[in-house]
Amino acid sequence: MIYSVENLTQTLDCDVLLALAQQEKGNLDFQRLSESRQTNRYGITSVELELSIQETIADIAAEESAIASLPDGNRKDERIFNKKQLEFKLVSLQHRKKSYGVIALLEQEMELGRVLKEIEEVDAFIAAVSARREELAA
Repeated sequence: MIYSVENLTQTLDCDVLLALAQQEKGNLDFQRLSESRQTNRYGITSVELELSIQETIADIAAEESAIASLPDGNRKDERIFNKKQLEFKLVSLQHRKKSYGVIALLEQEMELGRVLKEIEEVDAFIAAVSARREELAA
């Protein structure tokens, strides 16, 4: 963006703007660090969740196969109970996937990208005001 720094007529005004911009940049740097760490965490978690979901689906299929081959009785009832527990686990994992899965990861990456663009813009502002300050000081 092109800033109308030519309207600045005193170095003191530049100093005030630079101080405010540096404070904003510090806040954005902190936010960038936080967003970056969270993005990394989401990336790891989304992979782990996907693996857990696939393992649980395979376990459910194995239980279904075992249940189909067993005669009625305690062992079959135990397998049915295990299958129900696995189905509950699958529902829980799928619910977590909404909060920490690939979609959440992409949203987090977008947020990180937004913060990085804001930092670029603050840097451009600082450069423009600094250049104007040097002109005024000369």
